[in-house]
Parts: sequence; structure tokens; C-alpha cells
Amino acid sequence: MALLMVAPAPPAAAADQAKLTVSATVLKRASLKVLAQPTSLTLTEADVARGYVEVPAPAQVAVKNNSNEGYMLVVANRGDFVRRLRVRGLGDEVQIGASGGFVRQPGGPVVTRVLDLGFRFELSESAQPGVYPWPVQLSVTPI
Repeated sequence: MALLMVAPAPPAAAADQAKLTVSATVLKRASLKVLAQPTSLTLTEADVARGYVEVPAPAQVAVKNNSNEGYMLVVANRGDFVRRLRVRGLGDEVQIGASGGFVRQPGGPVVTRVLDLGFRFELSESAQPGVYPWPVQLSVTPI
């Protein structure tokens, strides 16, 4: 009987082994930070007579995106004096209507991309000279 007590028992760890599978889903995310942007836009009599005003590169934004499919840059027009907006700095010049629009941008590895944007505001018939709040609001959404 003493031999039975001294005999080694089979390792308990072998009977208690289990497999554990771990997975993670990374949610698509895009964010925009305004680095520089005017607070107002001045329309002169000459601008109104010409029908547009050029603003070369007043806005600088940093976009961070983790979606391989890219992101949509949302351009909202907040000025009722603007009938169309042309945006430069996104590769090709992009035309946005009075109600605003979306511009698809490429994806890839998580990177912060700085965009220097210029604008040409094509004025509506009702545009009047004056100082107006900056009429463009930008945001992003991942694809």
C-alpha cells in the first residue's frame, strides 16, 4: 500500500489543456483637425461684379484615417451667397454645389495626412459686398 501512495500520479496539466482563440476587429475611424482656417470671408464690390472670389490656400487640415478603403471628405457650404465652390489641394480641382458634397480620398496604412486647401467661391446673384463668417465646414467619415 505504501507503493501506491508513492507512485507518481499522471500529470494533471495534460488533462486540463484547452485551446483559446482570440480575435480582434479594428473599427474604421477617420478624424479631421483644423490646423489653420480663416474666420471670415470678405467680398468686395469687384468680387461681386466678377462673380467669384479666389482664396488661394487658407485652410490647412490634418486627416487621420485607418480604413484601407479610404475616407470621404465632407464639404459643407454655410454661405447662402455661394452658388458653387471649387476646392484645390485634393489632387484634381473639385466642384461642390451650393448644398455641399463629398470627395472620396484614398486609404492605406494609418497615417495623418495634411491637406492645404484653396477655394474659389462662385457667387450667387444675391451676393452683396461685406464680411461674412467663413462659409466652409469640413468633416470626414471612413469608407
